Amino acid sequence: MMKIEEKDDLVIIDGIEIDGSIDMEQQCKKCQHNLVYYEDYDAYFCPSCNEWTEVKCEDPNCSYCPKRPEKPLPYME
Repeated sequence: MMKIEEKDDLVIIDGIEIDGSIDMEQQCKKCQHNLVYYEDYDAYFCPSCNEWTEVKCEDPNCSYCPKRPEKPLPYME
């Protein structure tokens, strides 16, 4: 089972620290897990499904979307 905790401005998921927060009001539409806000990419994702909940924007000058990886947590398939 995945271990998720929030400490200061970090979310720690199975020992991996990311800048962000756990959103206690938004849940994944698939599994109902609380979403996590990933500050580096200005986007929400489900840590359980390992999927972003928003599509990348079309703005070529966006400082977030072009560098956003395919999956939020690279160690999970």
